[in-house]
Amino acid sequence: MENYVPWEKHPVEDCYHIYSDGTRVSVLFERDEDKVYGRNLIAVLAFKYHIRVYCDVVMDTHFHLVGKGDPENIHRFVAEMKRLLTRYFRQTHRPELVKEGIWIKADPLPDDQELMRKIIYVFRNPLDAGDPLLPENYRWGVGRLFYQEDTAIAAKRVGDMTLDERRALFHTRIDLPPDWEVDADGMLLPRCYIDLDEVYKLFQSPRRYLSYLFVRKKDIIEQDAQCARPFLEIRADKQLRADANAESQRLFHLPITKLSEPDRLHIASLLWQDRRTLSRKQLARATHLPPALIEAVFH
Repeated sequence: MENYVPWEKHPVEDCYHIYSDGTRVSVLFERDEDKVYGRNLIAVLAFKYHIRVYCDVVMDTHFHLVGKGDPENIHRFVAEMKRLLTRYFRQTHRPELVKEGIWIKADPLPDDQELMRKIIYVFRNPLDAGDPLLPENYRWGVGRLFYQEDTAIAAKRVGDMTLDERRALFHTRIDLPPDWEVDADGMLLPRCYIDLDEVYKLFQSPRRYLSYLFVRKKDIIEQDAQCARPFLEIRADKQLRADANAESQRLFHLPITKLSEPDRLHIASLLWQDRRTLSRKQLARATHLPPALIEAVFH
């Protein structure tokens, strides 16, 4: 890479941080078999949609994935992940875990610096969530894959399994690479689907990798907030719409969509007085008013 300056930002294309909302549930992947299912699902769908996986982890309440893929395929991955996780928890007689649905978001990453930070954020997630072991010892992450000797023990190759075994483990009719391996519990080993070559090209050296690995607590808090913010905004919008409709029914005995613009503006003023911390865009969405009007009235 000619004239490459390591500490400058360099644009990247089609790289994403994909993650689910862990704030909506007390637990999601509560059993080991749930985590096996979740990790296998990530690997299988990434293979199906041609997504290069750089790092992933499954936690008790959520999952993370950093990778590269065509935007349309990223969208398909997210949609199928939602559908299959919802079906899995219903089939295992725990529909209460997904009664509000599973919220998954894919954030585009603009440059190599942010891409490396997100890889480290995902790798460190168990440690920062309070796990007592170092991240490389957390079973449901990439393990000792980055700049260490990979000690994960394979129990069987995919190519040595019967068709029934493959479908029971991976819940798919897709033909996975025959050299992929699983551990004793049937979980695909990260070395099979993590694009380690691309990760090494990105970090360039163990020294540079370590410089990203040791991050400040403030940076971790900011990344946590960045992940949570979109889901919190969606929930805030949902509650705000419910409050707007409740006021509309109370005052006019009609849903807010049936009100005249002046009446909707009156509802907006009540909501604005009650909670001045909401954004004008949220207020416009909740009251079905033009954003320009809301901006002009509520400064």
